[in-house]
Amino acid sequence: MKTQVCIIGGGPAGLMLSQLLHLKGIDNVVLEKQSRDYVLSRIRAGVLEHGFAKLMHEAQCGERMDREGEIHDGFYIAHQGQLTVSVAAIRWWSTVRPKSPATCMTPVTA
Repeated sequence: MKTQVCIIGGGPAGLMLSQLLHLKGIDNVVLEKQSRDYVLSRIRAGVLEHGFAKLMHEAQCGERMDREGEIHDGFYIAHQGQLTVSVAAIRWWSTVRPKSPATCMTPVTA
Protein backbone atom coordinates (compact mmCIF):
# COMPACT_ATOMS: atom_id res chain seq x y z
CA MET A 1 0.00 0.00 0.00
CA LYS A 2 1.26 3.47 -0.88
CA THR A 3 -0.14 6.69 0.57
CA GLN A 4 0.85 10.33 1.00
CA VAL A 5 -0.09 10.62 4.69
CA CYS A 6 -0.45 8.16 7.55
CA ILE A 7 -2.56 9.31 10.52
CA ILE A 8 -2.06 7.49 13.82
CA GLY A 9 -5.33 7.24 15.76
CA GLY A 10 -8.94 7.17 14.66
CA GLY A 11 -10.28 9.52 17.32
CA PRO A 12 -12.07 12.78 16.52
CA ALA A 13 -8.89 14.62 15.49
CA GLY A 14 -7.55 11.79 13.33
CA LEU A 15 -10.84 11.22 11.55
CA MET A 16 -11.35 14.96 10.98
CA LEU A 17 -7.84 15.33 9.56
CA SER A 18 -8.41 12.34 7.30
CA GLN A 19 -11.63 13.84 5.94
CA LEU A 20 -10.08 17.27 5.37
CA LEU A 21 -7.12 15.74 3.53
CA HIS A 22 -9.47 13.59 1.44
CA LEU A 23 -11.44 16.68 0.37
CA LYS A 24 -8.16 18.26 -0.79
CA GLY A 25 -7.31 15.16 -2.83
CA ILE A 26 -4.55 13.97 -0.50
CA ASP A 27 -4.37 10.19 -0.08
CA ASN A 28 -4.27 9.13 3.55
CA VAL A 29 -4.63 6.12 5.80
CA VAL A 30 -5.81 6.11 9.41
CA LEU A 31 -4.18 3.52 11.67
CA GLU A 32 -6.22 2.63 14.76
CA LYS A 33 -5.58 -0.22 17.19
CA GLN A 34 -9.29 -0.60 18.10
CA SER A 35 -11.96 -2.06 15.82
CA ARG A 36 -14.08 0.18 13.58
CA ASP A 37 -17.20 -0.72 15.60
CA TYR A 38 -15.45 0.26 18.84
CA VAL A 39 -14.32 3.62 17.49
CA LEU A 40 -17.68 4.53 15.95
CA SER A 41 -19.64 3.48 19.04
CA ARG A 42 -17.74 5.72 21.48
CA ILE A 43 -19.22 9.08 22.34
CA ARG A 44 -16.23 11.42 22.40
CA ALA A 45 -17.65 14.93 22.71
CA GLY A 46 -20.48 16.42 24.74
CA VAL A 47 -20.02 20.01 23.64
CA LEU A 48 -18.49 21.22 20.39
CA GLU A 49 -16.90 24.65 20.30
CA HIS A 50 -18.15 27.04 17.61
CA GLY A 51 -14.88 26.80 15.68
CA PHE A 52 -15.02 23.01 15.60
CA ALA A 53 -18.66 23.04 14.46
CA LYS A 54 -17.61 25.37 11.64
CA LEU A 55 -14.75 23.00 10.76
CA MET A 56 -17.21 20.10 10.59
CA HIS A 57 -19.18 21.99 7.95
CA GLU A 58 -15.97 22.70 6.04
CA ALA A 59 -15.20 18.96 6.18
CA GLN A 60 -18.71 18.21 4.87
CA CYS A 61 -19.60 16.13 7.92
CA GLY A 62 -21.89 18.44 9.87
CA GLU A 63 -25.26 17.23 8.60
CA ARG A 64 -26.00 14.96 11.57
CA MET A 65 -24.77 17.65 13.98
CA ASP A 66 -27.20 20.13 12.40
CA ARG A 67 -30.03 17.63 12.46
CA GLU A 68 -29.61 16.21 15.97
CA GLY A 69 -27.51 18.74 17.88
CA GLU A 70 -28.78 21.37 20.24
CA ILE A 71 -27.52 24.94 20.29
CA HIS A 72 -26.02 25.89 23.65
CA ASP A 73 -26.65 29.53 24.53
CA GLY A 74 -23.91 29.70 27.13
CA PHE A 75 -23.59 29.53 30.88
CA TYR A 76 -22.82 31.48 34.00
CA ILE A 77 -20.68 30.49 36.98
CA ALA A 78 -21.55 31.92 40.37
CA HIS A 79 -19.81 31.60 43.71
CA GLN A 80 -21.61 32.48 46.95
CA GLY A 81 -24.34 34.20 44.95
CA GLN A 82 -21.86 36.39 43.07
CA LEU A 83 -21.66 36.01 39.29
CA THR A 84 -17.99 35.38 38.47
CA VAL A 85 -17.84 34.18 34.85
CA SER A 86 -20.18 34.42 31.90
CA VAL A 87 -19.96 32.85 28.47
CA ALA A 88 -19.21 36.33 27.11
CA ALA A 89 -16.04 36.52 29.26
CA ILE A 90 -14.93 33.09 28.09
CA ARG A 91 -15.53 33.96 24.43
CA TRP A 92 -13.56 37.17 24.93
CA TRP A 93 -10.70 35.27 26.62
CA SER A 94 -10.51 32.69 23.83
CA THR A 95 -10.30 35.50 21.27
CA VAL A 96 -7.98 37.97 22.98
CA ARG A 97 -5.91 35.59 25.17
CA PRO A 98 -4.89 37.79 28.12
CA LYS A 99 -1.68 36.94 29.96
CA SER A 100 -3.62 35.18 32.70
CA PRO A 101 -7.03 33.46 32.67
CA ALA A 102 -7.68 35.24 35.98
CA THR A 103 -8.02 38.45 33.96
CA CYS A 104 -11.46 37.39 32.80
CA MET A 105 -12.53 35.94 36.17
CA THR A 106 -13.67 39.25 37.60
CA PRO A 107 -17.36 39.70 38.46
CA VAL A 108 -19.55 40.63 35.51
CA THR A 109 -23.18 41.69 35.30
CA ALA A 110 -25.76 39.58 33.52
